[in-house]
Amino acid sequence: MSSSSSSLPTPSGFSVLVSAATFKFNLAHFVAYKGFRERLHGHNYKLSIELFGPRISSDGYVLDFGVVKSVCKAVCKSLNEHVIIPQKSDVLDVRDLEGKEDHVIVTCEDGCVFVFPKKDCYFAEIAHSTVEEISLMLYGRIMEGLGVGKLLGRGIDRVVIGLSEALGQESTVEIPVVEGFDREEWERTGFNGFLKRGGGKVEFKGISCGRCGCQCGEGKGKGGGEGGETGGS
Repeated sequence: MSSSSSSLPTPSGFSVLVSAATFKFNLAHFVAYKGFRERLHGHNYKLSIELFGPRISSDGYVLDFGVVKSVCKAVCKSLNEHVIIPQKSDVLDVRDLEGKEDHVIVTCEDGCVFVFPKKDCYFAEIAHSTVEEISLMLYGRIMEGLGVGKLLGRGIDRVVIGLSEALGQESTVEIPVVEGFDREEWERTGFNGFLKRGGGKVEFKGISCGRCGCQCGEGKGKGGGEGGETGGS
């Protein structure tokens, strides 16, 4: 192979975008923050991941598509057909149902109460079950499955997680790949401080699903503080 020449271009970097029919899961949820709660409803979520690096390895890959597909498929399967319960919500009280510890009781700020079998729940270290926060959780699960050391060894330095809940409604988040990453620490620290909770006491105005367009409420909710955008994912 001839040596490089200054008169020829040098690739500045590579990315691989991976999505598949198996990168999907169904979740029931409701977004809740100070002064607002959606009705319980569900979405069919679709995941994608893009990995970036400055080079290809000696096998010709940035990373084998098959490896990425295997990990993402397993992560999606673990969430499928559950009710997602935010463990760090400041407006939901989540505890075992007295006398029936295989069930959980969720009491909302507006006084509504839900009872679910634990086996039907996915208990997530998030504050709100939005696509944005679910994406941050998925990053940790996927990094744990792929292995940060393996990614860095191949020069992969950042990833973009894409998550859609409906046609035209998708969140993307770009996150560096960091040596020594620990998924449990990532979740315990609120995704290194990115997790936000609603601020300020706001009068409860009603129930609606302002972003998903599913007509599941009777009126627009009103929120305040950092979590105060009307509607939810």
